[in-house]
Amino acid sequence: MATTHAASDTAALKARALAALAAREADARELALRIHAHPEIGFQETQAVGWIADLLGRHGYEVQVGAAGIPTAIVARAHGRGSGPTVGLIAEYDALAGLGHACGHNLMGAGMAAAATALATVLPDLAGTVVYYGTPAEEGGGGKILMLERGAFQGCDAAIQYHAGDHASVATGCLAVQGVEFQYAGRPAHSAAAPWNGLNALDAVIQLFNAINAMRQQLRPDARIHGIITDGGQAVNIVPERAAAAFGVRSADSAYHKELMARAEACGRAAADATGTTVTISKGMLFDALKYNRTLGALVKANAEALGFAVEERFVGASTDLGNLSQAVPTISYTLPTCPPGVGMHTREALEAGKAEVGLAGMIQDAKVMVMTAIDLLASPATVERAWAEFRQA
Repeated sequence: MATTHAASDTAALKARALAALAAREADARELALRIHAHPEIGFQETQAVGWIADLLGRHGYEVQVGAAGIPTAIVARAHGRGSGPTVGLIAEYDALAGLGHACGHNLMGAGMAAAATALATVLPDLAGTVVYYGTPAEEGGGGKILMLERGAFQGCDAAIQYHAGDHASVATGCLAVQGVEFQYAGRPAHSAAAPWNGLNALDAVIQLFNAINAMRQQLRPDARIHGIITDGGQAVNIVPERAAAAFGVRSADSAYHKELMARAEACGRAAADATGTTVTISKGMLFDALKYNRTLGALVKANAEALGFAVEERFVGASTDLGNLSQAVPTISYTLPTCPPGVGMHTREALEAGKAEVGLAGMIQDAKVMVMTAIDLLASPATVERAWAEFRQA
């Protein structure tokens, strides 16, 4: 096991790394603004990846672009003086289609790259490895899920991410979500002359909605099932031979989410049986719930509070592919203010904040906490072991 550093030694390492981060602040701000000005949607983030890879390479990282067979995924490593914990910095840099960087991913990609370069300056005095994971297509594409399935996170002992937002918090969980589509096939007939010869696929879709609506009284408060009709028939004078609907199924509990998916699928099959139609059910990628690690959360809160932030524990009402990673590796996600109070993500106001002083200054504060927390983990393998013990017990 690598040696645990004394508190005074760890404090000195943090001071040196934060000084290095301050020296790179101008570069981080410029990179964040450049990514913001050139938004790229999921799996198309070629410019952002090139700029980030160049910065990391100039500061001693072994950079792999195209990790896990994904052209815009990055795995960049910097090694310490010997074997020890591997700490992952989990970055994002994709934009929202039609809206740009209204989720602050430009601040994440650039700020975490700056944090990585600052950590490189103290790694010669630490055992272990820092890995910058550039994860594409968080906005619905599931880049982390693909990277996880293909082994990109193998060997990672702890994962740290920050996200843009209007508050100071650590994330205690999020909603798992999975899309499911129902396509019904019936038999067409003239709606007036001989409707009895038809099998109405639209009736099946309506029965599906009624069945799911009947479930709602018995759903737990954290559950969400929401859907739309994507095909409602072909003409009003033809009994619809095909119809379709798409739903999103969400829950904060991974096991309960599986139960909800099974119930939704049962509703779909029952609707087909009731109308004499046939149904094809297609499930999308599962974005799993976020598994909170209190050991890592305590480190983040202590470091943020050392910078003057009062950090609360907060459940995230949205969904993210970070949840899947948190089910495989001890993971923490946190937020320091990068937006004015009351500004939510995926809004025009968040877009503007991503290039304003509030966003850029918040990015640097987030990066400071990331640097400090990574050093805490590298300097204390025992803390990493506690995080894993908690992970396994949960």
